[in-house]
Amino acid sequence: MLHFKNLNRSRTERKLAQFMVLMLVWAMGSNKANAQGCSDAGVCSINRSNLAQNSDSLKNKIGVSFSYAIGEQGAKFFIPQLEPQIRISDRSMIQIKLPFMFIKSPIANHSGLGDVLLNYSIELDSFLNQRIGFSIGTRIASGTASLKNNSIPMPMAVQLGLGSTDIILGVSIQFKKGFSAALGFQHPVFNQNQNGFDSIAFKKLESTQNLASSDNFFISSNLVRKGDLMLRLDKIFVMPKLEINVGLLPIYHLGNDEVLLSKSVVQAIEGSKGLTLNANAGLRYKLNHQFEISVLGASPLITRKSRPDGLTRSLIIFSGLYYKF
Repeated sequence: MLHFKNLNRSRTERKLAQFMVLMLVWAMGSNKANAQGCSDAGVCSINRSNLAQNSDSLKNKIGVSFSYAIGEQGAKFFIPQLEPQIRISDRSMIQIKLPFMFIKSPIANHSGLGDVLLNYSIELDSFLNQRIGFSIGTRIASGTASLKNNSIPMPMAVQLGLGSTDIILGVSIQFKKGFSAALGFQHPVFNQNQNGFDSIAFKKLESTQNLASSDNFFISSNLVRKGDLMLRLDKIFVMPKLEINVGLLPIYHLGNDEVLLSKSVVQAIEGSKGLTLNANAGLRYKLNHQFEISVLGASPLITRKSRPDGLTRSLIIFSGLYYKF
């Protein structure tokens, strides 16, 4: 009987893994140019519900992840990231994400430290007989988003960071039978954005790169971003070595972002407020008691019309290797 039980479990794991691969292929094959990558702003990755249904999620951990993405006008992003996780107590931990950005685009190539994510989270015994966690974090600006190329200010789409330091708040709850939900809020607190891609830079880029207006980038000079509200709904499948989650991730941008069109003209960008809805899927596989790998993917179902923050993505691939101790 034990043999048949293990055999059935193995078949189930294979079927779920095959389903996961199909989900990731579908996510990576989506070519919607107006997609907003959810991990970039920070609220999504910090408030991602722990897949684990046991104490592994609160262990000390060090990891290296790699992301590849395609942004506006074919801009390519390669992002290695160091991810230490420090256990504070049996119920709390600190997570740090240190990304290094490599950006290659038709208008400029840049590399350097991206915005740093720092998060503290704590788990409580129960809420209505369900596991619940709270988190508070920040996205720390690595610069002012003011890089230039050939003396022309570059748009936010090819900058290393957002040029603002944000606060990130979250609450997550684990239900029975592998269902979970997380609510997150992110809002810029200190705006250091000195981006110079105004109407003059817009026209200079058109002439130097022979761009049509429709192929140019969103004006983003001195960008003032509004906040984001996120809701994550996941179904989690837990097996001895494999964990798989599939779900929906709506992100609502709470207002129209503002930019400086010229020296004295500030304008709210119509269409930058609104909903982005992503379908997401991920897996984590335990190689042994200390090492694990993860793969994540997402694809947009609904997008915002305007995205001057530079978070447009048509493809995102994420993988990571982690060591627990």
